[in-house]
Amino acid sequence: MSPLPTGTLTMLFSDIEGSTSLLNGLGPRWGEALSAQRRILRAAFEAHGGQEIGTEGDSFFVVFTSAREALSAAVEGQRGLGEYAWPGGARMRVRMGLHTGEPERHEDDYIGLDVHRAARIAGAAHGGQIVVSAATQELVGGRGDGYRLRDLGWHRLKDLREPEHLFDVGAPGLDDAHPPLRSLGAGVSLPSYATPLLGRDREVAELCSMVADGCRLVTLTGTGGTGKTRLAVSVARELEGQFSRDVYFVPLHAHDRADLMWSEISDALSAPADANGSPDERALRFLEDREALLVLDNLEQITEADLVVGRLLSAAPRLRILATSRRPLHLVDEQQYPVSPLPVPDDVDGLRLEEVQTGAVDLFVQRARMVKPTFSLSRDNVADVVALCARLDGLPLAVELAAARCRLLSPRALLARIDERPSETVPAADRSQRQRTLWATIAWSYDLLDSRDQRIFHQLGAFSSRFDLDAVAQVVVAEDRDPLDVVAHLVDVSLLEIVEGPDGEPMIFMLETVRRFARARLQESAEHDDVRMAHSRWCVHVATQIKGLLNGPMQMSALDRMKVVEEDIRAALEWCLASTVEPAGERAACGYALLEPMNSYWYRFGRISEGRAWHERALRLLAAADVPDSTEVVDALHGVGVLAVQQLDLTSALPALERALAMAHRLGDLDREARESNSLGIARREAGDVEEARTLIERSLSISREIADPHREATALSNMVHVQMDIGDYSAAVEAARTAIAADTQLGDPWGVAVNQVNLVVALLHSEGPERAHHTLREVAVEVIALGDVELSIELLDAAAAIWAGLGDPQLAATLLGVAEKERQLAGIPRRAPDQRLLDRFIEPVHQASPAGAWRDARERGAALSIDEAVSQATASDRPVRMPA
Repeated sequence: MSPLPTGTLTMLFSDIEGSTSLLNGLGPRWGEALSAQRRILRAAFEAHGGQEIGTEGDSFFVVFTSAREALSAAVEGQRGLGEYAWPGGARMRVRMGLHTGEPERHEDDYIGLDVHRAARIAGAAHGGQIVVSAATQELVGGRGDGYRLRDLGWHRLKDLREPEHLFDVGAPGLDDAHPPLRSLGAGVSLPSYATPLLGRDREVAELCSMVADGCRLVTLTGTGGTGKTRLAVSVARELEGQFSRDVYFVPLHAHDRADLMWSEISDALSAPADANGSPDERALRFLEDREALLVLDNLEQITEADLVVGRLLSAAPRLRILATSRRPLHLVDEQQYPVSPLPVPDDVDGLRLEEVQTGAVDLFVQRARMVKPTFSLSRDNVADVVALCARLDGLPLAVELAAARCRLLSPRALLARIDERPSETVPAADRSQRQRTLWATIAWSYDLLDSRDQRIFHQLGAFSSRFDLDAVAQVVVAEDRDPLDVVAHLVDVSLLEIVEGPDGEPMIFMLETVRRFARARLQESAEHDDVRMAHSRWCVHVATQIKGLLNGPMQMSALDRMKVVEEDIRAALEWCLASTVEPAGERAACGYALLEPMNSYWYRFGRISEGRAWHERALRLLAAADVPDSTEVVDALHGVGVLAVQQLDLTSALPALERALAMAHRLGDLDREARESNSLGIARREAGDVEEARTLIERSLSISREIADPHREATALSNMVHVQMDIGDYSAAVEAARTAIAADTQLGDPWGVAVNQVNLVVALLHSEGPERAHHTLREVAVEVIALGDVELSIELLDAAAAIWAGLGDPQLAATLLGVAEKERQLAGIPRRAPDQRLLDRFIEPVHQASPAGAWRDARERGAALSIDEAVSQATASDRPVRMPA
C-alpha cells in the first residue's frame, strides 16, 4: 500500500441506501450484489487516483489528492451502478458525500473535523445522489466535463456547529430528482408521507397566513384521527419554503412529563450537548436568538406542557410554534385552530362525480386505488362511498382504514360490515362520538384479521416508537412466519406504516391511536407479561450494542441509534422497575440489567437527572424487600453515585459510592471493586481529599492489572493524571497520560484517547513548559474538537490559555480564557477547584502584569468567538513558538 497522502485532500464517503431491505429481498444473492457494488466502485475510485482508507459492510471511505478526480470517480461509480444488471431485478442505490479539507494523519487512517464533516455530508444524501461541500465546489467549479453542480443552499448537519453550504451533482446517466437532504432545521426534518395531503388547501393557507402575520403560537386541536399532524407538517413545509427560518419537528406522543419533553426538544434541535447542562437550558440557549419554527406534535398527555411552551416563547422572541393537541394550552399568546374532519357531501343527487370527489371521498378513492388499482368512483358506487365516509364522520384515519379493505370488499359491503360493528369502549378522555367512531373502525379492521395476525398485531403494541424487522423477530412470536410477510400484510390494511430511519433504512411505525388500540388488546391478552419481558430483553440487547459503539469509533452512529430506541428503553424501565414487581424476580432483574449499559449514555450526553431517577427507583425497589448484597445493588448504587458526582452533588455521591465499594468487596467481585474504587477516588478528589483519592485510584489500577482488564486500567490511569498533578508530581502525570493514551488507542476508544490527550497537554505544561505543551496541543487539538464533547473542548481551551500565558502572549491568553468562560457559562459547567489552581499558576502572573482594560477587552473579544475559531487561533503555526528539540 502506498504512503497516505497529506495536505489538502478530498474525502469521499459512500454507503448503500436501504441495505437491510435489499438484504431481506435478495436473501442468499445479497453477497453477490454487495461484491458487485464493491467491484464497480473500487474500479472507479482506482481509475481516478483514489486511495481506499476504510471499508465497513457496504460503505467506503476514500481520499483523493484532486477534487476534480474525486468528483469524476463519484460520477463514474454512480453510472456503473446504474448500468449494472442487479440480481433479482433489485436496484442498488448508493449515496455519496465529498468534502475537501486538511484531515490529520493518524496511523493508517485520517481523523479530525474534516473527516467528520465529509461523513455527515454523505449521511445527508439519498441513494443515487452525490452531495459536495462548498470547499469541494470551489475547486471543481459549477460545471465541468460531463457534470453540473446544483446549489442546495445552507444546511445544518448533525453534530456540526455551523451550517454547511451544499451542492449536488447532475450528469448524464445519473438520477436527477432527489428528495430534500436529510439535514437538520430544513424541510427534511419533517416527516415525509407517501401520499399528498388532500382536502386541506384552505386550512393550510389559513394557518400559513396566521404564522406569517406574527402569531407566535398556533395550537391545532381536535380528536384523534382528524389529521392534525399531517396538517401541521404540511403547513411547516410550506412555511419553510417561504421564509428563511429553521424548521424542527418534535414528536411527543410517547412522553408524559415536562422533563422528557425538554429532552426531546433539545434532541430535535441537535442543541450542543454537555454533561451538566440540562435539556431545557440547552434548548433555550440554542433558540434564544434564532428565527425558527417548532412543530410540537401530541401535547395533550404531557403535564405542564403549557409551562414548557411558555418558557420557549419567553426566552426565544423570534420563535414560532405550531402545536397539535386534543386540548388547548390556554396560554395568552395561543391562537386555537380546531381541525375538523374532512368534508363529506350531504347528497350526491344532481352532482357530477368530480364534484363529489372532494375531502373524505377523495381520500377514500386515493387509498382504495393503492390496494386495488382498478378501483374508480362510479355512479354505481358513489352513494355507498359517500354514505361510508359519512358513517366514519370524515375522520381521515378511519376513512383510510376502511378504504384499505377495498381489495376484497366493495364499498357497499364495507358499509354493511361497519354498520354491524357494535360501538367499542374507549378511554375516558376520548368519549366523543368521533373518537368512538374511530376506535370502532380500528376494532373493525382488527376483527377482519385472522387470529394469527391479530396476535402479532397486539404484540407489536409493546413498542413505543419506530422499530425494524430484527426487533419484530426478537419480540414477536410469529409462529414460524417471516416477519417481513407479517409486517407487509399489516401495512396493506393501514394498521402499520413504513417510515425512514436515521440511516435511511426503512422502519415500522404505528400511529398513536392505532398503538393505543394494540396496547389495550395486548393488556387484555394472557401473553402480556411474556411479550413485555421479550421487549425488555430486546431493549437490554440494543442498549448493550449501543454502549459498545459509544466506547469506540462509531459513537455518532450510536447516538443515532439511541434516538430511535430511547422511548422503548424508558417504557421497558417503567415496566421492569414498577413498584409492584418482585424485587428479586426476573422482571426486576431485567430492569437492573438495562440500567448498566445506559449509564454511558446518561453520563456523557446530558441525561444525568433522568439516569439518577431510574437508579434511585431501582434502589427503592431493592430496599423495600431488604435484598441482600448483590451485583444489582452495586450497579444501582454506582449509577446514583457517578451521576451525582457529575452534578457536584457530593452529599449524595459519597455515601452511595462508599456503599457500592464495600458491597463489591464483600461479594469478591474484583471487576466492580476496581470500578467503584476508581469512582470513589474521583468523588474524594472533588471533595478535596487528594491523598485518599490517590489511594483509591491506585487500588483500582492494581486490581485492573490483576484481572487483566485494559479498559478499567486505562480509566484509572486517566484519573491518576489529575491526582498526580494535584500533588505536584507532573512527570508522573505525563507518564500516566501517555500510558493511558496507548491503552485507549489499543482499545479503539477515541473519546478516551481525546480525554488523555488533553490531560497530557496540561501535564506537559506543568512538567516541561509551555513550548512542549504547545507542540502537543497543535498535534491533538483537531482530534479532540472533532468529538463534539463540549466539556472536553472547554478544558482544551483552558489549557491553551495557560500555554499562551506561559509563552508571554497575555492578549491571546485572555482571549482564549474568554471563550472558555463563555462556553462554561452556556453549558453550566463550573471549573473545579483543583483545576482552577492549576490554571492560575500560569494565568495569574500575566493577568496581574497586564493593564486591566487590555485584559478585559481581550476576554470580551474571546466571548464573541466560537470554539473552532478559538482553537484555530490557539494552534496557529505562524506564531513565534520555540519548538522543542
